[in-house]
Amino acid sequence: MQIRLAKSIKAGTAHATCTYMPPTSSISWKPDRPLALSDFKADPNPAAFEDAYCAIRYRPTWTVFSEQCPTCMGSDSACDNDSPDRGAQPHILFAIRDFDICTEFHPMLSWARPACSDAHLKHQQGHFDLGEKVMRGMIQDMRDSLCKKRYSTRGKNEDQRKQFAKEDSARIIEPLVKSLYDEFEKKEAEYDSCTRHGCDAHAQSEYDKTFESMHVQI
Repeated sequence: MQIRLAKSIKAGTAHATCTYMPPTSSISWKPDRPLALSDFKADPNPAAFEDAYCAIRYRPTWTVFSEQCPTCMGSDSACDNDSPDRGAQPHILFAIRDFDICTEFHPMLSWARPACSDAHLKHQQGHFDLGEKVMRGMIQDMRDSLCKKRYSTRGKNEDQRKQFAKEDSARIIEPLVKSLYDEFEKKEAEYDSCTRHGCDAHAQSEYDKTFESMHVQI
C-alpha cells in the first residue's frame, strides 16, 4: 500500500489520495475491453487441469480529509475527545471520502495453454466480469459505511496526527476489501462448479447472459 500526499487545500484542513498501487501491467475492467489470449503472460501451471487461469484483484482508492476538531478550533485547550499522547494539543479528526474500487486483471499472474479454446477464453472473461459484478453489488454499502463517520487519530503533534490519519484510513479500508474478496471467492467457486470450468456450454451460456448488459455502452 502506498499513500500519495496531496497539497493542503486550506488552513487547518489537509487531504491525501490513497491507493493500493497495482503492477503497471494490470488491466482495468472496461465494458469494451474483452480479454485476449495474448493478455495471459504467465507460464501455464502443469499441475492444473484447466486450460487457463485468470488472476483478478481489487484496487481501492480513497481520499483522506483531516481537520481540527470544531470544538478545539479557536480554543487554548483540547476538547473532551482527549488522549494521553496528545495532551492539550488540538484534536484532529479525519474522514474518508471518494472511495472507489477498480477491478483488475493481472497478466503476469494469469496463464493460458496454447490449446485454450474460444469457449475457455470466454469462461475466463466470465471470471473478470463476475469480479466486476460482485464489486458493483457491494461498493455502495461500503461507501455508506464510510461517508457518515469521522475518526479520531493519534500522534503528539499536528503533523504526526495528519500522517497517522492517512495510515489509519488504510486499516479501516482493509476489512471492507477483505469482505469483497470473500464474497468474490464464494461466487467464483459457484461459477466454476456450475459451469464445470466452462465445459458445460449451457450453464456457461446462462452466466454469459447475466454479463451481457455490463458490456453495453451507454
